[in-house]
Amino acid sequence: MLMEAGRLVKSAADRHRSEERLLTAMEPEEGVDAAEHVIESAQQSLSVVFAGGNDQRAARLVTRLGRAVARGVDVRLLGRVGLMDERYLLKCLDKQASGVDVRLVGAPLHEMVLADGSVSVVWSGSDNLSREAVLVRAPAVLRNLRTLFMISWNGSAALEDHRRLSGRTRSVMARRILMALSSGRTDEAAAREIGMSVRTYRRNVAEITRELGAHSRFQAGARAVELGLLPYVGAADDEDSQPA
Repeated sequence: MLMEAGRLVKSAADRHRSEERLLTAMEPEEGVDAAEHVIESAQQSLSVVFAGGNDQRAARLVTRLGRAVARGVDVRLLGRVGLMDERYLLKCLDKQASGVDVRLVGAPLHEMVLADGSVSVVWSGSDNLSREAVLVRAPAVLRNLRTLFMISWNGSAALEDHRRLSGRTRSVMARRILMALSSGRTDEAAAREIGMSVRTYRRNVAEITRELGAHSRFQAGARAVELGLLPYVGAADDEDSQPA
């Protein structure tokens, strides 16, 4: 859902080219500096989207997020599921920003920092070397950014939920079972396709469902999407809609 943020800012920029105080384009490094200032200016809340991939930038921003929490700011950090593989970032969060509320989502994201609903920095694209950043002060754009953030936030899962998952539930076999569940196949057809007995298939389904904290197979599928074990339904559409 937050892939819409980049298109939203671009559309607003086309309408407000002459209003420099509302939307200001910046180079990538300028964007990081601006984001630090935005974080330091927050008095009540910070909504942050971070995709990772840059250890130095991560350390700079996470340190400031920790300071914001220390002065009483409510900080929410939304990241992609791939952040589970970024040990340096997770270490920074644990040591320097333990009070930050962190959730992960499988959907594509545009990075941003939104302070008190009044100012934001949004990055376009995913190439750390060439992407631009935009400083946003336009009220209508800020309201939409907050709405998009909350939609993605409500469809995400807590970092601690990801950490509790066992290697078995993250395995290729578990993903195949979850895919079979989401497809609506009968147990007999799914077991035959995967190559196990129906009894073994049902036992695996029960164990995976229990570990996901679900009370039904339907809930298990929904939780699997939240945790990035199954692909986000709109991922292909988001990618197809990106400019060539």
